[in-house]
This record gives sequence, structure tokens and C-alpha cells, in this order.
Amino acid sequence: MALAAPAGFTSSNLVYEENFSGTTLDNYWHNYITSRAASGWAWNSNGSGGSGPGGAYDADYEMPSQVAVTNGLLDLTAIRQQVSGINQGTAQTFPVTSGAVSSYGNFEFDGGYLQISMKAPSGDGAWPSLWLMPGAGSNSGDNFEIDIQEGGYTGNGPANQAFTWHLHTPSGTVGGTVDTGVDLTAGFHTYGINWVPGQSMTWYLDGKQIATVTSAQVQIPNEPMQLIMSNQVANSNAAGWHTVLDSSTPSSMPMQIAEVQLYQAAGGGDTVTGANVTPSTPPTQPTTPPVQPAVTQVAASPGTGVENVGDTVTLTLGFNEAVNVAGTPTLTLNDGSTAAYVGGSGTSTLTFKTTVASTNTATSALAVTGVTLAGGASISDASGVAANLAGAVKTFAGLQINPTSPTPPTQPTTPPVQPAVSQVTASPGTGTEHLGATVTLTLGFNEAVNVVGTPTLSLNDGNTATYVGGSGTGTLTFQTKVASTDTATSALAITGVNLPSGASISDASGAAANLAGAVKTFAGLQIDPTSGTPSNPTPSVAPVLSIADTSLTVNGRGGTVDLGVSVKTADPNDAVSVNITGLPRYESITDNLDGRTYRGSNITLTAAQVDSGLTLQSNYRGGGHPVATLTFTASGKDPTTGSVTTSTSQSITVTDPRPATTTHTASAADRSFALLNQYLAGHNGTGGQFVATNAQGGRWGEEAFLTRPQH
Repeated sequence: MALAAPAGFTSSNLVYEENFSGTTLDNYWHNYITSRAASGWAWNSNGSGGSGPGGAYDADYEMPSQVAVTNGLLDLTAIRQQVSGINQGTAQTFPVTSGAVSSYGNFEFDGGYLQISMKAPSGDGAWPSLWLMPGAGSNSGDNFEIDIQEGGYTGNGPANQAFTWHLHTPSGTVGGTVDTGVDLTAGFHTYGINWVPGQSMTWYLDGKQIATVTSAQVQIPNEPMQLIMSNQVANSNAAGWHTVLDSSTPSSMPMQIAEVQLYQAAGGGDTVTGANVTPSTPPTQPTTPPVQPAVTQVAASPGTGVENVGDTVTLTLGFNEAVNVAGTPTLTLNDGSTAAYVGGSGTSTLTFKTTVASTNTATSALAVTGVTLAGGASISDASGVAANLAGAVKTFAGLQINPTSPTPPTQPTTPPVQPAVSQVTASPGTGTEHLGATVTLTLGFNEAVNVVGTPTLSLNDGNTATYVGGSGTGTLTFQTKVASTDTATSALAITGVNLPSGASISDASGAAANLAGAVKTFAGLQIDPTSGTPSNPTPSVAPVLSIADTSLTVNGRGGTVDLGVSVKTADPNDAVSVNITGLPRYESITDNLDGRTYRGSNITLTAAQVDSGLTLQSNYRGGGHPVATLTFTASGKDPTTGSVTTSTSQSITVTDPRPATTTHTASAADRSFALLNQYLAGHNGTGGQFVATNAQGGRWGEEAFLTRPQH
């Protein structure tokens, strides 16, 4: 089942392909899980070819016996069969034997569009995983993990329809679960990720965009990554967020991979190494690969309200570059009608229009459900690259279609539009505002309005916000300053608009504005008038770091100890993290939140990971008493101002005693040589003796020698 090239790529951009022909696994695949930090060795090896992800949530342990290639498919099969394995240095019996493969050192890439055809396993506990980790060509340890797909998650639709993605970075994790509406265990589906190193990552299912992350949200990796495919099974510790192994779980759950492909635009700077690699030939012109045009913004005018028969709605699609239009594209709408293209070719904004007809279906939220390119119509950029139109799908909450109302009368042809509040914002929008702090509130209108006098806004803290400007525009600004007489509130709210002494808000025609939309509650914007001063509001307070014991001892070769560290913050809106320095190479730290293990002399964890409990494990194998000093520093970042406060650093010394001394028991041969020395000394009279050695041998009839008289 050959995969087609994804949107924006052609067959000439295919640089790697694996279709699992033959009956054996190609020698550039490993049948175990590994990583850069493990230097290519199997994770949690049991010495018999096995490996395992480790942690508290897996019921499976991977063995080579569960990896097979047949009929053009890679089969990774989980069976209910006990197997002896290792979990974080501790021997353990796992109830499920499963399979995994990794491409470490053989197939690694930095950027491009990777797509994998997979049929997911079905059954409680099934946890099919397609993921990327730093390869042998990376410059650091396991600092990134990219989860292309993790199946079986619950809480957002049926588990067999869940598409779960993550990007784990040194600075934090982003991810989510999407209900695809499709049973992913019923057949093969294509899982894709388009990776622009250092810039963005976009996840796809069967060519449809699922999620996007940019460098503005979190660090995007730029280093060679390996591919890992594993058929994991969740145990009861994962209950609440994943299906788990139970009595209904099938005795055999196969995860099947039909094909793996990597596409890279020629000349784009992306890299790929390993077997089955055919680098794309860079074009002579242009030297920079084309960027696929794509829909980045969708808007409707009007954006809210009720549209009746005869009303026209204008829809605009914004693109990331200028596009050219051929023919007449249309937008399909959820009211049964279409919006026809009316202009914008050669620019980055295309305009479409629809007129409400009596045959339309009434809807409480008009939505664009797709783009139709009938009769040879097309949308592409100057280089001829077809646009990605997936982003055109959008629902406009509050924009209603009512086709049952009569056609507007001939006179007047255009009924007057009443000005109204359409948007309300606060700055800052969250956090705690103390005595003397100023909060700015803005009212956005559907048209320009004029202000007479000084309107005010009533607030639920007992204060008011006074109008300060904006007359003649569509945005009016009000301000309030926290006073000692204000009432403390956990969510500041506007409760109404006051027009005292002849004050008014109206449009150019004199129509008074509808101010009902000004009422709004700002969740997370707290008022605390009990602290601060009018000239010096209460500053941000640094997080409080607590350490139970500053001197710990841990035995080497797998010994563990709870670090006893916790962190608190005075402002719940702050983003709090804890930095740990000084961790030696023979020690690692695992958090109890998600079971992730960290190594390195400088690591940063979230407050949630720290408060879940941190376990230090030592693998020291020397003969001394090394002492490591771990330094902990907590930082809190205000989400509104961006200011960062830092706690006083605290330290823990960790001592690793040498391994227990092994008591040597004399062997049978030792005792025999001693008896022989005794015998020679007694009979030869020379005092000559053999030097005793730690040899291996029998008892030599020691009891017989001891019963003979010596001379």
C-alpha cells in the first residue's frame, strides 16, 4: 500500500522509504528501544535482548521474539505472557511480552515530513507509540522527545479514536488529545509530522492537520532524531487517563506498520542519514525551496448577529503569502449553501460572499466546512505550489442564519445598524492587582462611536472605571485604580455602564449604542486592596523552596533516595520552575508525575514535577566515597508582565559509600595446599613450603591428612 506524497511535496522529494519487504527485519533496524543518552544500548536491558520504556505505567517488556516481518508488514505483537525484565535498575516480572524497533545510528533525520502507515492494536491497555528521540548524530542526551502518536488515551471521546501528541523539551511540554471521530484500530491510517527545525512542528492524520506548535510557544529541536515504534501496554497505574490491562484485554494485540516515508524539500537544509536514503537533488533555481501557501486566518463580516433572507455574509481567507486564483473556488457552508469567490487574486487575502436564501438551513453558528475547486479552479502561489486549504475550516460562534424571516422591505434598502459592544478586554488580563495598581478596560464596538461627557463602568469591587479616550473610533478606553476602599474579589467584573449628566455613546447617525455587551467577568484577574501602596504596589514574591534534609546518603549500583524537595508560590498565576545543578554523571533524578528520568549537570523541572516527588538513583561503581552537591533554585515568571523572581539557592549533599566489602571464603584448594605445606614441613625438615594460591580443586582427602601423625 504505497503512500502518496503529502501536500506540498512531490515524489522527487522522497528521501527515505521502508516498505518491509521480505521476511526478516532489515539490519539497520534494532529490535529494542535505545537513545543518545544510552549510547545506543538497550533501555533497561535484561541481558537477553530485551528492553523496556521503564517507569510506573508499563505492563509490557519488549523482546525480539515479538518483532516479525511478513507480507510487507512489520508486526509488533503484544501477548499476555510473563517475561523477566528490568525497570530502572530493578528486576521485575512483566505480565505482557511485546515488541519494539528503533533506527538509532542507521536512519536519522533533521527536518522534513515523516509519514507512517499504521493499523493500531485494539483492546484495553493498548498503547501504540510512534516517537522520535535524539539520534547518534545529536550533540546532547535525551533532551527532546516527539510523540507523533500515542493511542489509547481516554477523556476525549472513545479511546480507539484518540490521537495524542506531545513535544517534550528542556523548557517544558506541550501536547493534547484529539477525538478524530474515526476508529483507528479498524484499518490502516497515515500518521504524519512536518518538522521545520528550530521553527515549527505540525501533526497530521490522513493528511488532515491535527495540531501545530511554533518556537513562540516552546523550543523546537534542531538535531538528528531517530524513529522508535513500540507496542506498549498500560498497567493500572495509568487509569484515569488511559485504558489499562484488565480481564477483557485480548491475549494477542498486533500493531502493524505498512510503510515509513520521509520527504524533504530540495535545498531546504534538512538532513537525513542511513540506509534506504536517496537525498533530494537541489534545484538550480530557486536556491531556497518553495514554501507551501496555506490558510492562516479566516474571518466573517458580520462576525456575530442573526442574518436573515437576503442578507449577505462576506468571508475572507488569509494566507501566509500571495496566491493566484484560477476559475471560481467556493466555500461549502453548514447551512447548505456556498460562498463564491469574488476577488483577491495576487494578494494574500481572498474574499468570498454568500447571500442567505429561504432554502438555507437554520444554524446557530455558521461554519465553513471546506473549499471546493470545481471545473479546474485552483489556488496556488507564484511558483505554482498548490495551497493547503485545511485551515479554511472554521465555526463562527454567535453568527446565526435564520432563513425563515421575510425578505427585507424595499424601503429602506439598508436598515440602520445599531452600534453595540462586541468585545471587552482588560489589561492586565490575569494576576493579582494590589493597592495603587491601574487596570485598563477597553470596549470594542461594531462601528465607530462618538462620546459626549464622561461615561463610567461599574465594577464588582465597588469602584468605577472612568472613560479616558477613543471617541470617533471603534474602541473606547476606561481606567480604574485599586483603592483601599475596594472590595477584594477573585474575578474582577464589569457590571454595567453609567451615562451621568447627559453623557452618551452613539454612532455618526445619532443612534445610541447598545451597551449590554459591556458586562463581563475576567476570570483570574484578582483585586487585593489589602497590600501595596498607591505609589508602590506590592512587588512579585519569589517562590519558596523547601528541602527536608540537606545531607543525604545513597548506596551505589542502583540505590535510591527521596530528595524531599517542594516549592510553593504566593501568586498562583506565576509559571514556576526549579533548576538543579551539580548532578554527577553516575546519578539520575526521576519525577513521580510522569515517571521521566533526567540526567546532566543542569536540568530544569516544573513545579508540578518537583511537588510530585523526586527520586535520586545512584549507579556509582567505584571504591571511594564521592560527595555531590546539588544546588536548587526556584524561579517564578509573571504571565502578564514577564518579570521573573528567583528564590535563594539551597543545596543538598549526596554521599555515595563504596560497595560493601566482599568476605573471601577460603576454597577447598586453599585448605588442601595448607595441609600439604604442613605435611612437607613435618617430613622434609627443610622448612620448605608451597606458597598457598587461590586455586580451584577438590578437597584432596583433607580429613585423612589431619588424622596421620606428623614427624
